[in-house]
This record gives sequence, C-alpha cells and structure tokens, in this order.
Amino acid sequence: MLPLHLAMNVLTVLAFILRGQGRVILRAKWDAAKGLPSMWHKRRPIQSSRVATVGQIWRPLDKQFFPRRRMD
Repeated sequence: MLPLHLAMNVLTVLAFILRGQGRVILRAKWDAAKGLPSMWHKRRPIQSSRVATVGQIWRPLDKQFFPRRRMD
C-alpha cells in the first residue's frame, strides 16, 4: 500500500499547489515528517504487546481503490 499512499500524497500536494496553497501543505507535510521519530518511539511498545497479527487485520480491510457504494 505504500506506493499508493505516496502517490496520493504527491497528488494532494500538487492539488494544493495548483490552488495556491503550496506553502500550507508543504508545511503540514514537513511538520508530520518531523514528528515521525516520536511516533515510532511511542509505537514500539504498543506493537510489542499487540495480540492481532498483520494478516488478521489485513484480511477484512476493503482494498478497492474506489469502494463500492452500499445500496440499503
């Protein structure tokens, strides 16, 4: 999913730039990147005590790019 995630981020940045809001989105992305080390540090103990496997989480996720609409 990482390549899709990165592509969507690039498209989002481009859309903001085209609307004249490039500085805002680039600042937001920069601030998020600066917070990654802290987030990874907090995540390590949480992941070490998890009970669900990656497969158990992955299987029920909707992996379609455009999810189907529910007709109820």
